[in-house]
Amino acid sequence: MTILCVTGCDARYFLTTLAFLRELEELSPRSRIRVCDFGMTDRQQAFLRDAGLLLERPAGLPADAHPYLCKGNLAGYCGAEEWSALLWLDSDMLLGALDPAALEALEADLCRSGAALAATGTIERASIARMMEGLRSAGHHVAPTLALLRDGGVDTGLPYISTGLMLWRSRELLADWGRACLDCPPQALLEQNVLNALAMRDPSSVLRLDARRWQVYDSALAGVEMPDPSNDRLLVLDGSPVMTVHASSRKGHHLDADLSLVMGGHVLKGYLRTFANPALQKRHLRNLLTVVNANRSAMEYIGVLQPC
Repeated sequence: MTILCVTGCDARYFLTTLAFLRELEELSPRSRIRVCDFGMTDRQQAFLRDAGLLLERPAGLPADAHPYLCKGNLAGYCGAEEWSALLWLDSDMLLGALDPAALEALEADLCRSGAALAATGTIERASIARMMEGLRSAGHHVAPTLALLRDGGVDTGLPYISTGLMLWRSRELLADWGRACLDCPPQALLEQNVLNALAMRDPSSVLRLDARRWQVYDSALAGVEMPDPSNDRLLVLDGSPVMTVHASSRKGHHLDADLSLVMGGHVLKGYLRTFANPALQKRHLRNLLTVVNANRSAMEYIGVLQPC
């Protein structure tokens, strides 16, 4: 089994991604971790390139492409990489019970099912129709997605799938997703909407995972606990361990923080997408500070670590 672990980063999400790399290195060998360039600065790119982690922006992707569109074009970023399965994780996450054994077990389940990818539903178990109506009611332009759903004969009563955590087995569907995203007008949740319209034409192509176990986000984040002080990787919701938590919410359960932290004669400055849950936030910040301290010269050169 050759699992490639991939995330993505633009210039604003650089610190968030640094914190996440600390997590990924406990999940996979560094040689199997990659970061897609969604629009980083030259110095940010150079840091990740020198570390052997960077996936360059593919030809054909517009220079001003939104991260939604970049993410939908994973096939372009990963075309030269070797993998039996490709794990995508958003960079504003922490890992819980998702360890190498759990990841290999999920790949085995995916192979046995014959599905093209595994992905979670939404935390509230919303249908495609409910998600589309929610976006439309919020003033978002969803007509292109509704047309794709209609043209593909998709049953909109099916669960809406998330792109925050995905394990891919099919290069063909991955490439189809990229082409469809490039053809679709910009919109909220573009890559998610397009994936639902494409993959759910054949519901058996998706191994659907329970978000409350595999990708906890939104209001459920408030209920996540760390019951064992000696093991901060043990994240529990409703008495059961969870695989990952995701700093994504519509109800104030994540923070868009502008950091200004004094670190030994320097100040760490920059944006961090983090958690409102104090226990999760503490662990997240510890990850970030560990990576920054291990790479102080590079962080000074990039400009996120500045003299006091």
